[in-house]
Amino acid sequence: MDCRNIKGVVLNFTENGYKIGTKVGMIMIGLMSRNQIEKIQRKDLTILDILENTESLIYRVMATNWTICGTCDFRHITKPSVFWCSECDEGLCQECTEHHTISKATREHSTVSIDEYNKLPSTILEITQRCKDHNEKIQIYCNQHDCPCCKKCIVETHNECKEFVDIDDVIKDVKSSTAFVDIEHTLAEISENIKRIRKDREENLTAIKKTREKVESEIKMAKLKIVSYLDKLQEDILSELRETEESQSKLIQKLLTSVQQTEKNVTEYQHNIAKIKQHASDLQAFLVLKQIEHDVEEKDKFIQTLVKNEDLNHATLSWKMSSGVQNFQSSLATFGNIVVESKSSGITIARRKDKQAQIMVMAPSPISLDKIELKLKKTVSTKGNDITGCSLFSNGKMIFSSYEDKKVYVLTTERSKPFKITFEFQTFDVEQIDRSLFAITTGYEGGRIILRDLLERKTKKIIDVDVSNDGIAVSGDWLYFSARKNGLMRANIIDGSICEVVRGPMSGCAYIAVFGNNIFFTNKSKNTVTCSDLEGHVKWIFKHENILSFPLGISVDKYGNSYVVGNKFSNVVVISPDGKQSKVILSSADGLDCPQVLHYNRENNQLLVANQSGHAFLFDVTFK
Repeated sequence: MDCRNIKGVVLNFTENGYKIGTKVGMIMIGLMSRNQIEKIQRKDLTILDILENTESLIYRVMATNWTICGTCDFRHITKPSVFWCSECDEGLCQECTEHHTISKATREHSTVSIDEYNKLPSTILEITQRCKDHNEKIQIYCNQHDCPCCKKCIVETHNECKEFVDIDDVIKDVKSSTAFVDIEHTLAEISENIKRIRKDREENLTAIKKTREKVESEIKMAKLKIVSYLDKLQEDILSELRETEESQSKLIQKLLTSVQQTEKNVTEYQHNIAKIKQHASDLQAFLVLKQIEHDVEEKDKFIQTLVKNEDLNHATLSWKMSSGVQNFQSSLATFGNIVVESKSSGITIARRKDKQAQIMVMAPSPISLDKIELKLKKTVSTKGNDITGCSLFSNGKMIFSSYEDKKVYVLTTERSKPFKITFEFQTFDVEQIDRSLFAITTGYEGGRIILRDLLERKTKKIIDVDVSNDGIAVSGDWLYFSARKNGLMRANIIDGSICEVVRGPMSGCAYIAVFGNNIFFTNKSKNTVTCSDLEGHVKWIFKHENILSFPLGISVDKYGNSYVVGNKFSNVVVISPDGKQSKVILSSADGLDCPQVLHYNRENNQLLVANQSGHAFLFDVTFK
């Protein structure tokens, strides 16, 4: 151990850290580097200077030493801690824990057993309640720099910042906040994506092996075909060779037969001439000689004819290789090429949309309902009968579903021609998913939700839910829908999985809206509008039958205000985010006649309201 002395201060350098001490005692500084110690040495500081410079570091080391009781350690007593208090930022032994729970200053503090606390990640254990720069308690959160601050931080480094929030307000209910839920959902989503990717890659490995075996078989088959074809060519040329030999042999044999007969005649003449010379009379010899002379002349002509007609040419057989065979090796340098084709795997990666962080993104503050003003922009013909669903795209497209006609009517911009889509099922409600994709519910007996692409003009997916599905709303990768007696349910857009949100039965023709961490749904039988969280826990129920009766379509603006169709009174009622205030903003005087649905586009601040048949009305919404 290296030991040095600086004006009464002993610095002990050990493998576990550094100790600053005097005769009074020692403090272990595990986080101080050798360079820091040497800097202190060069400054020739006193014990007070050293302790002042290392006060924050000393505190942090003591605070993170959760294995011993902090209160006892301050009294120079070493006792193992059994509980941890995050607010005091120190461990407590059994005796100190009892005092801690009854002391007025600490009785409201929540503690956790050391065993449980020890299970937290090391990065969490290193976080303290005090500023790392000033050893002051963290009290403020700076939104501008996204960091916690103590009072000294405000003065020294954040004196020009304006976006401060009390740290207690920031961390209040953080574990149940939308940000926490979002993180949990995102982690679950990432985990699911990883599983999908792993499964897809494993399937790709299996597919590569299968395709390799298939390609190998194809190569061998190609070789067999080539060999078979070459065998056929060989057989053809050998057959031709045999036929040529046979035909040439026949010609030669025929000529040879004639030559042999001529040779026989000539030989006979030769014998006869000898005998005539010996035994025939002169008259006989003269007359026979004329005959023989004529025959010999014929034989000579025969021989001359053979020479002249090239019948005596020597016939030989040879093989002239075709150019294809000659160039076979050069033109067929390889058996082909192995090509790797990269195609879309078809795997869909889930991605949460419109994430809201509790600290970084603050929801707009509620505004008075009296500040909401609507101005009619245009009136459109909805084309169909019994309009039960509508959706307003940011680019101006309008979609209307006709339950009676089993059709969806698409009204595009003025420059484009509107069109309709016919289905074999009832079409109850429609909801935009992205810039081209939208969902269609199929009502009481449909049992499925259809995902349709506007640009490609084709059905992308059908999710079999096997229950009634009326009103629908989208949040992230989930489609929330009313399933009548089966309650409020949701279906995953990616994998089609289905789960229950609200167990209690929903009314027929109930409509749904989702905003942030809240679900809003109507009940025409009870004349109510209910707000719950995404897990189905009810926050408030609105019922005001003298202004809202037979509520159907519902949608939410960017401030969290709910716009609800009152079918019986032909009106639209807006409800405050807490469900306590309401106001009629549209009525029959504005052209409403038994309206059933509406949709608020938060990007354009426009409200689309559709009557049961005939017309729909597009309003610009302003907030004064």
